[in-house]
Amino acid sequence: MKLADDGLRLSATDLANFIACRHLTHLDFGRVHKRIAPPPRPQWQLEEVRLLQKRGIEHEAAYVRTLAESDAVERLETHAQAETERAMRRGAAVIVQATLGEGRWLGRADVLRRVEGESRLGRWAYEVVDTKLSRETKAGTILQLCLYSDLLARLQGGLPERMHVVSPGIDPQQPFATESYRVRDYMAYFRLARKQLEAAVAVEGEGGSTRTYPDPVAHCDICNWRITCSRKRRADDHASLVASLPSLHRKELAKHGVATLTALAQLPLPLPFSPRRGSIATLEAAREQARVQLEGRVRARPYYELLPLEEGRGLAQLPEPSPGDVFFDIEGARYVGLQGFEYLFGWAERDGAGDAPYHAEWAFDPSAAHETFDVREQAVFERFIDVVMARWRRHPDLHIYHFAPYEPSALKRLMGRYATRGAELDGMLRAGLFVDLHSVVRRALRASVEQYSIKDLEPFYDFEREVELPRANDSRHRMERLLETGCRTEVTAEMQDVVERYNKDDCVSTLKLRDWLEAIRGRLVGEGGAIARPSVGDANPTDEVAAKDARAAALRERLLQGVPQEAGERSSAQHAVWLLAYLIDWHRREAKSQWWEFF
Repeated sequence: MKLADDGLRLSATDLANFIACRHLTHLDFGRVHKRIAPPPRPQWQLEEVRLLQKRGIEHEAAYVRTLAESDAVERLETHAQAETERAMRRGAAVIVQATLGEGRWLGRADVLRRVEGESRLGRWAYEVVDTKLSRETKAGTILQLCLYSDLLARLQGGLPERMHVVSPGIDPQQPFATESYRVRDYMAYFRLARKQLEAAVAVEGEGGSTRTYPDPVAHCDICNWRITCSRKRRADDHASLVASLPSLHRKELAKHGVATLTALAQLPLPLPFSPRRGSIATLEAAREQARVQLEGRVRARPYYELLPLEEGRGLAQLPEPSPGDVFFDIEGARYVGLQGFEYLFGWAERDGAGDAPYHAEWAFDPSAAHETFDVREQAVFERFIDVVMARWRRHPDLHIYHFAPYEPSALKRLMGRYATRGAELDGMLRAGLFVDLHSVVRRALRASVEQYSIKDLEPFYDFEREVELPRANDSRHRMERLLETGCRTEVTAEMQDVVERYNKDDCVSTLKLRDWLEAIRGRLVGEGGAIARPSVGDANPTDEVAAKDARAAALRERLLQGVPQEAGERSSAQHAVWLLAYLIDWHRREAKSQWWEFF
């Protein structure tokens, strides 16, 4: 959104922002008219933007070079739409950085590619190609392409048939991945969104109010205004401060005049109204959560209340502590490659002296610029499984504690990705080795927290981190962005040190949380409560499954003899053998996810 001499200019980014958060449009309108001062961006975000811009320019340039191998490329040096029109009328095969506009709408398309077909230009037309670093096409990208296609239609007399997104490929032999979309499939939604944005801007321009409010949305995570909006919600005691209260239920409560945390906490029970959306039990649970949070405010200290004991849930999910217990946490970057990348495995143990020795395994080396991520990731995954299996043999009663389901889910993904350690992981799952303390907390108690993250719970068990969270988050953001954009050599030793100490804090905090929950359980048992321990599952597979796994593993090992592990070192014949080796039990591996969910 920019203010030009002849009025307001709108872009594809404004359209995507409007769909993500209508209050963001209100704030941006105030910014361009100098009614609202934008908050300063943190240094890590400025560096992230710089890095993404640099990588985006490099990605576009590399793609254009491949086009230039077969077509004449015209790169437009000015932002004049007339120059773009002249290139289109000449029938240029590829037009780079084309300026498109009409009225208040303006766009600059990465690439226009000529296609065969009748148009106002002659016996050819153009389609829009956008280069993106993300391998996941988002709604905002589709709206951007729709806008460019619509503006392009006004120049050539008709909508292009398709629009295209080019992202980095994962195969060195195919450095670009192209996704194509039929333009008309998305135009109705695009026109509706554009119309709504224009109406909102018109109201803002007339000095009216669009009656927006900074409700928390997914876009908040990357929005420059997030601190401004958070302060507004906090000043208003907004109901979004109640832990785990979704927007659907907030809207239902607002219809009955309940818009703040305090108002919800003070609602009488049973509720004095019947909700049209959401169950009474869910809203009553939200009311109780708000009450506990309000009590914590009044007492000015952490406050919790225990929930009624349930068989097999909450504190009854805690197994008997063992000297072999492992406290596990993974750091991952979800946008590296097509499947994400688990770049750091960390775990703490409890030794005989009462300390918590910590172990860290990194799945990449910044100095090894040409080493593929998957080789190291597989090796670290295998090492962790092997360490746990050896420890399990010494301590048959051990468990692996983690907070939230990410860690076992990541291990399952890695087992399927690399077709290794499947039998061992299945045994851990059958025996019930993994203990999710997030699930234990949510089913055992209500706490005066705005979200049930391990960081928010730490005041209850007096845990102090070695690394301050802002500094840790800064280093994690930087590192993950460098990994995602292929700049691993820019990862510094300081970054790694901060992230490793952050991971250690998470592991030790998980241990301290387990001990705190055990203390609560012990107190209840001492007062006469009956809380059973979970039963131990049988880790062994059936004889038939074990025999089949052994045959598959032996055959794979024979096939892979002499085949390099690195994909780039294999001949085409060796790669075919490698593929065959991992297809042996492919169907069974693929079916595992369904069985895991079933059990």
